[in-house]
Amino acid sequence: MSRLFSLRTLVVGLAVLVLVFGEDFSWLSSLDRLLFVLAQSLLHPASAHLRPLLPLPSESALPSLLAHAGMDNPIWAAPVERGLLIAVTLLLVGILPRLRTGTGLLLSLLFAVGMVLAQVALQLYGRHWVPLGEVTTFLAAGLIVMLFWLHPHRQIDELRVSLQDTRVRLGKVLLQQGQLEETLAAVDACAPTADALALKYDVAIRQEKRRDYESAIRVYREIVAVRKQYKDVAERLEALQQVDAGSGGGALDGTRTLVLSETAVSKPTLGRYEIQRELGRGAMGVVYLGRDPHIARSVAIKTLNYDQFDPGQLKDLKSRFFREAEAAGRLSHANIITVYDVGEERDLAFIAMDFAEGRPLSAFAKTKSLLPVATVYDIVARIADALAYAHEQKVIHRDIKPANIIYDPQTGALKVTDFGIAKLSDDSRTKTGSVLGSPLYMSPEQLKGQKVSGASDLYSLGVTFFKLLTAETPYHADTLANLTYQILNKRPRSVREFRPDLPASAVRIINKAIQKDPAKRFASAEEMADAVRKALSREFGREVSC
Repeated sequence: MSRLFSLRTLVVGLAVLVLVFGEDFSWLSSLDRLLFVLAQSLLHPASAHLRPLLPLPSESALPSLLAHAGMDNPIWAAPVERGLLIAVTLLLVGILPRLRTGTGLLLSLLFAVGMVLAQVALQLYGRHWVPLGEVTTFLAAGLIVMLFWLHPHRQIDELRVSLQDTRVRLGKVLLQQGQLEETLAAVDACAPTADALALKYDVAIRQEKRRDYESAIRVYREIVAVRKQYKDVAERLEALQQVDAGSGGGALDGTRTLVLSETAVSKPTLGRYEIQRELGRGAMGVVYLGRDPHIARSVAIKTLNYDQFDPGQLKDLKSRFFREAEAAGRLSHANIITVYDVGEERDLAFIAMDFAEGRPLSAFAKTKSLLPVATVYDIVARIADALAYAHEQKVIHRDIKPANIIYDPQTGALKVTDFGIAKLSDDSRTKTGSVLGSPLYMSPEQLKGQKVSGASDLYSLGVTFFKLLTAETPYHADTLANLTYQILNKRPRSVREFRPDLPASAVRIINKAIQKDPAKRFASAEEMADAVRKALSREFGREVSC
């Protein structure tokens, strides 16, 4: 562009020289003298065959020849000549660079021919001498110069456009692959065309959904800097600045939901899942209702927020999380939530699983909302069946409790959830050092930090059985230390302390399940399921539902 600008300046400078000093350069009037000879040949055809043999008249002889031929030099000739020179200059520097080469040549040729014919016609029919040769000569010389310089410039321009198109296409591919920073790097050197701006806008939208608000704000500001009214960027920028100010740069802790109320801000995503709303909260993160846009399937998404853990633990934490989640993903049982996917964002990990209709059993573990005793037996037997299957697959839950079991009283559907991240509750600690998970349901070996087996799940199921029957637990204490001491050293309370009407089988099964020594508990989850199933048939005349 600088070369073209310099060339235009050169042409304008030449035009000024022609205007001011044109009379000092006799060669500029050569075309005028040639046109005079041509006009005389047309006026006196008898001597036309001699004209080409004669030399052109000199510039000094031209006035006397004009007088002899009876031609005048009208007063308006000089302004017309200057006006046409200015018009030719505008054609060369303003119009020609915008036209294709062929179009520019044709237009310039028509302009030059028009001036030549106009001068000849004025001589023949108006007996007027209007010197347009200098303008025509300037047009021819300027056209040659412009075409000489414009050709490489246009090649460079075409290469620049081709490079921009290539960058935009590359950016689209990178965006489809989810490489946002690489997409921005590809289009940063591009001119702010509609395609480049659209690509940046799409990147910012994805950054919003990933909760990378700081980056999204930066991209939106770049768009506004070149086009203030582009789509809804101004509204989104204003909303994001408010969110960013309130969230410390976009990070959200474990007690806050991802779903934002601002209509100008996109709903966040975790992986490919669009977050719809919050379902509940656990010790390690928030559970969300998500939607898989690829197959229009609703999923429950449980998150593990890294902010709750010491930075030194994160590497080991992530490793165990994905290993356990992979193991859970292999489980396929009617009473176990199906794990579809596992992923990681910048500040959390997540598991996407089947969204089960119903409520956590913790909602039915309160005095005023206890389920019928026979129903509780049925539920515990089905949970034990699910644990028996998981233990066969070498997967231990480690956090069986009412909150991790979804039950729909309308259909009787039952799902054990939280396989995959429960181990983290067992052996990870928060920044304050408190044990994660549910100490009320933890086996003694878990509290001691010892290696756990399937027997630990049976202990937790026994406490869950106790809770669903009485809304109480075998041990009660005001502090974690006191509770741990009781679980490790004291005798548990009996379910009949709270409900004397309960059958003896409830006392027998629960007491065996919550023995402090794992060897004294049921030998397997299958054995516990059989014991509950037989008691259900004997006490209530019912069979365990599927």
